[in-house]
Amino acid sequence: MKLAEILRMDYFRYQLLAWRFSGSFELSEGNYLSLALFWNIVVYLPTPMAMAAMFSFDDPLENNYNFIMSITSQSNLVKFLLYVTQLTKLIEIQRIIEQLDARVTGMNQLLRHEKMSKHMQRMSRLFVITYGIVFINAAVPFIFETERSLPLPMWFPFDWRNSTVAYIAALALQEIGILFQIIINCAADSFPPLALFLVTEQGRLLSLRISQIGYGPSTLKENEQDLVKCIEDQNMLYGLLDLIQAIISYPMMVQFLAIGINIATNLFGLVFYVESLYDRLLYVCYLVALIVETFPLCYYGTKVEESFAELHYAVFCSNWVEQSAQYRGFMLILEERTKRQQLLLAGNLVPIHLSTFVACLKGSYSFFTLMVNRSGRGS
Repeated sequence: MKLAEILRMDYFRYQLLAWRFSGSFELSEGNYLSLALFWNIVVYLPTPMAMAAMFSFDDPLENNYNFIMSITSQSNLVKFLLYVTQLTKLIEIQRIIEQLDARVTGMNQLLRHEKMSKHMQRMSRLFVITYGIVFINAAVPFIFETERSLPLPMWFPFDWRNSTVAYIAALALQEIGILFQIIINCAADSFPPLALFLVTEQGRLLSLRISQIGYGPSTLKENEQDLVKCIEDQNMLYGLLDLIQAIISYPMMVQFLAIGINIATNLFGLVFYVESLYDRLLYVCYLVALIVETFPLCYYGTKVEESFAELHYAVFCSNWVEQSAQYRGFMLILEERTKRQQLLLAGNLVPIHLSTFVACLKGSYSFFTLMVNRSGRGS
């Protein structure tokens, strides 16, 4: 059965829709002779054409902007290819999430679960709005120019300035490419923080279940069974996190590498070359998009570690004193397992943590000062 027919996760509604729209599921299943492959070739065809035009303009601002777009397009292409190889793991992720959701009981857990669902929808809409603004700023303002122009500086093997047909073809290629890349990139950048937030909240729901054992009218035997089920939930939670890390690890490594260069180049153009209000708005919006792209990921990567650390404390919050010896034995097993540190790594090398976000900003500043010194702007 096809991925598009199996996957029905409301938590990732927008992301699944984007991957269906872009044909990512078909490519992930190995269906390379489909329309999806043709569309993705059209989408990423402008990438080498933009690279061919890099630093070929007299205006430094155009060269700066073209460099940013080239780095962004290349990183988007690499992330897209990395995601395509891993999307089949979403089937197992969906199965685990359904099992964990089925374990949610009691008013406290139900309220927290509802709050989690609403927050994930708000996060998805925030990403959609942010990337929608970026698309409008990148793809629309060319219509206000007095002369023929394109949304992106790009090399073409034909004279689009003096041919209406050639101009329409170049414009259509760029607009389609920008739209598809925005859609694909929105899904790729929003899935990791959403998935990590989901793991964080499932961990806290598990902590609630563990801490409430022994305080109700249940028998000692029933309490033992509840604790065993919580140990099984813990195993599923570890498996869920491993699957998510397998999907996002290498794409996030590419993102961390590109983000430092893009922020530095964006600031360089904004500080030294931008003069018009429109260009300033474009650069500021793109800078905000870069931060939204990376900060939530690092923030929720930190929260995942905290939520798993809370499981250790939740074990002792249960009414273990009045339970059976067998319960205490299960409790020791669970308590020892909670000592396992959940360290998320991008590319099995860089921690997905707030400290990494700060390191990216420091690296951006270092690259920015290097650009300033090399250009002689600092004198």
